[in-house]
Amino acid sequence: MVQVGRVSAKRQLAASLAVGIASGGTALVALKPRAYFLVLTDQRLYLIDNNNGRVGKEVVSAVSRAQISAGPLQKHFLTLSMEVQMTAPMPWRFSWGRVQSDMARRVAAALGAPGTASQAPAGGRAL
Repeated sequence: MVQVGRVSAKRQLAASLAVGIASGGTALVALKPRAYFLVLTDQRLYLIDNNNGRVGKEVVSAVSRAQISAGPLQKHFLTLSMEVQMTAPMPWRFSWGRVQSDMARRVAAALGAPGTASQAPAGGRAL
């Protein structure tokens, strides 16, 4: 599972203020990027829709590994993230929670991110 996208500080602040005012300060809200299931084979990267923790019916993206380049895996306070350049002009931001740090390192290595041991998954096995 990977979260794709970004949530700006302005959007986070606006949502927090709106919920705080509406609830009289008794509730808090945290916005996060949309989660997808990530399948990485020796030939393609697939992002599959996440339907409340279940695999959805829609393949959101299927990109050839030759069209993908990854930036370095970056550590943040509670997350790890990596900029991934695919067919779109803007890079996609993949992020994982600290609990998923092993998965983040494996994906970064498989995509050949700088500073990782680049090893493709054996036999097209999904990560």
